[in-house]
Amino acid sequence: VKPIKEEKTSLKDDVKDLATNKPWWILLVAGIMVIGFNSLRDGSAVYYFKYYVEASDTFSFTFMSASVTLITIYLVLGQAANILGIMLVPTFTRLMGKKYTFLTATVGATIFSILFYFLPKDGIYGILVLQIIISICAGIVSPLLWSMYADISDYSEWKTGRRATGLIFSSSSMSQKLGWTLGGSLTGWLLFYFGFEANAIQSESALTGICLMMSIFPAIATGISALFISRYPLSEKRLSEISSDLENRREIAEQNKI
Repeated sequence: VKPIKEEKTSLKDDVKDLATNKPWWILLVAGIMVIGFNSLRDGSAVYYFKYYVEASDTFSFTFMSASVTLITIYLVLGQAANILGIMLVPTFTRLMGKKYTFLTATVGATIFSILFYFLPKDGIYGILVLQIIISICAGIVSPLLWSMYADISDYSEWKTGRRATGLIFSSSSMSQKLGWTLGGSLTGWLLFYFGFEANAIQSESALTGICLMMSIFPAIATGISALFISRYPLSEKRLSEISSDLENRREIAEQNKI
């Protein structure tokens, strides 16, 4: 494996290239929406179970002399399903490519999040099943984001003749933090808007708001993500062409040096 030649570039030119990089903008918005989706659902889960479902069930496991609450089971299942989703990524990308795997996962998360809104308060098994399915979809997207940012680095080099991998990944990392920040803040803002009061009997408006924060609002976020990623131009075929062209350019550059 030949290392990529290091070269000094202008930060001003790199930022300008990034600002005109259409695939980067598309993935940036899609990524922020997915992170906001995860942040809003995770931040709302405690309120959902405490005030909407009113679940105080504790499940005991005699073989380890321990007991867990329903919210704990919900969150643990979500994390396990996330891992399962990550494990499924190589299979799905081989079958559909990165773009359509991402698109399928976000569309799936959107549909099942909408269905989550219609679950009855006592439909515990339905809540847990949809949590698993939605979390698998979310888990699929997570590793795809970083892999697709690497593809954008290749596209940027192919288009401009300069490689700005560090800038692309650092700006993308910043977008991840922005997504978590906005999603976490949105949880507080929405609770205030719907009239939530801590440790009190909630109004009908507050209960409806909490339910929306676990279903419809996250679905809007992944719906926007799916809309943007559907316009993503770097298909597997296109990336293969770009990779071959870059390899040819590098070989010519090496020969010219000799």
